[in-house]
Amino acid sequence: MNQSFIAALFVTFVVGLATAGCPRGDDPIVVPGSGVAAGQGAPITIEAGKPAAEPAVAEPAAKVAEPASEPAADEARPPKMVRRAVVISVEVVRVDAETAEDGRGATVAAATPVAIDIAAEEWPARALDPVLHVGNLEFRHYTFPRVNVLRYVVADPALLTAGAAAWVQYGDDDASRVEVAKSLEVPR
Repeated sequence: MNQSFIAALFVTFVVGLATAGCPRGDDPIVVPGSGVAAGQGAPITIEAGKPAAEPAVAEPAAKVAEPASEPAADEARPPKMVRRAVVISVEVVRVDAETAEDGRGATVAAATPVAIDIAAEEWPARALDPVLHVGNLEFRHYTFPRVNVLRYVVADPALLTAGAAAWVQYGDDDASRVEVAKSLEVPR
């Protein structure tokens, strides 16, 4: 059998079930000849002229579990647990590179390139790449020269503002921000 025939057969089966009048959990149960759904309205007469000893009552339909509703805004919610890296050391070392980043989004010819190596106990796996911020500059290209070490190569140390704060952050997620240095010391 080919796949289109099987698909058509399946669709026909599903449509047939939907239109065959299969009862749903919330459909009323109608007692034949009464015109009244069980458990509603006047007592049902079973035999002509004689009321039933007990009115026929339908068993309640099984309830479908509703999804849990969102907690009210005033309820206390536990804070999100964000795994953060713990920085062990930061080294700024001269390296040989023909091109490197300028911190403004461009890769340029490297005059006197330096590498900023940031060692951590462990860098968490995230959907976005880690971006190194040094003052107003952003460095996006990184490598792992050793286990748990991020390396960003800067085209010229003169681009880095003396004493600027440095941190690593994943995308726009402020909660992922990891301070690297309050005042980054760069050899000139």
